[in-house]
Amino acid sequence: MERQIRRIKVEGLFGQLDHDISVRPDEPTILTAPNGAGKTHVLTLVYAALVLNIPSLMNLPFATLKLSFSDKTGLRITRTSNTESETTLTFSAIKLEKDVGKRVTVPSSYLEESSESQAGRTIVQLPNGQWYDRSMQRPVPRSFVARRYPRLLRGEQLDLFRGADEILTACKDPAPILIDTKRLDVTGVHAGNRATADDVRAGGAGLWATRGATRISHYIRELESQVAEARRDSVQATQSADLSFAGRALAAASESVKEGPLHARYDEIVQRYEELARNSLAVGDAPLEFPEKTTPTVRRILNVFLDDWEKRLEPLVPLNEKIRTLRAILDSKLIQSGKKTHMSPRGSMGFRTFDNRPIRVASLSSGEQHLVALFTMLLFSASAGSVVLIDEPEISFHAAWKHAFLDDISSVARLMDLQILIATHSSAIINGRWDLTEELRFTDLSEPFDNELEPNQDEDLEADDFLE
Repeated sequence: MERQIRRIKVEGLFGQLDHDISVRPDEPTILTAPNGAGKTHVLTLVYAALVLNIPSLMNLPFATLKLSFSDKTGLRITRTSNTESETTLTFSAIKLEKDVGKRVTVPSSYLEESSESQAGRTIVQLPNGQWYDRSMQRPVPRSFVARRYPRLLRGEQLDLFRGADEILTACKDPAPILIDTKRLDVTGVHAGNRATADDVRAGGAGLWATRGATRISHYIRELESQVAEARRDSVQATQSADLSFAGRALAAASESVKEGPLHARYDEIVQRYEELARNSLAVGDAPLEFPEKTTPTVRRILNVFLDDWEKRLEPLVPLNEKIRTLRAILDSKLIQSGKKTHMSPRGSMGFRTFDNRPIRVASLSSGEQHLVALFTMLLFSASAGSVVLIDEPEISFHAAWKHAFLDDISSVARLMDLQILIATHSSAIINGRWDLTEELRFTDLSEPFDNELEPNQDEDLEADDFLE
């Protein structure tokens, strides 16, 4: 990961709270706090700052936000209320602890002036950064706004930050993903967006709730699309190797190939092929059986053949690792209710009972849908290097799932090169890793608050755990 957030400093949150948070580079950072100390607001602020969401920054109650990055750069945003109706945002880029480049000041009147031209005030941006069609009274995806009203996304904001390249660079990476699990209600519909893969690649997407099964189906289609692309790359590698096989075989006519190492290499490739086949990624027939007896000529030809087979499998291996990780996480949870994941021949993931009866996504429990949506999105729609901000992941999770969450999200983060920041009340989510926690306190408290369990307390004494 080229650049990461290393420190978040918020002053004047709700007019009175100051928080200074160290963000870990290689492991999740967990925010703990009593209710009202601002865990959710901190995540929302970080997200809004990195996507330059002016409406959200105008409305969030803070005085100063400073983000410090691993490359010694940073971003400072100051929010000043001059009168009851006038608020000003000031953006500054930071390098080596000094302000650099152009500062940008935005008055709240900017929102009023710009909103008059925004599609006749029909398409508006909500405080959470998502888009809403007032005339149809429904959320609209970012991709629709980009296609029909690109000026809303680019024109005015680019004009606003024109010449402030340092600020735009500070917000370019790490790309943020905000996952608000309170709104990940798969049984209903809320005023949020349908986060598309394009949204995430464009620099961030919140998992604001729509119909859960529809959202999950989208992420599964993204998985299927990546399978199809990897298969095409594999076929192209095969075709290229086939065209040059004869020439390379002749060129290897004088090489000496020992049977022992060749057989070991053959076994390794067969094992890799079988792993790919389990996830519907294998392309072409399996290698022929290794000959009982070989000659120098046979070994030379077989060695060239294995070169080609490795090239054929190479495009499929990274994707297989993502699918393998996803299925391992899901299957370890689904087994409790007699379900399992299944990969179809065309490369789409579905769900089945142990006697292989298919299960519709909509028939999964709310917690199961929550789990599928979260990890499928991170593995198949998130960009490498993204910072993932997760608010209260314990929603809808069984106690055992909470205990496994930190290991699950860490394995995904390592694979996808993600930086993870979690806000939680749950000691089961923390699962003994108090070394990863950053405690947000009320400014006037000198003693630890008592609604979070201390490390030496029984971590299983959560009220919601007794109910599960």
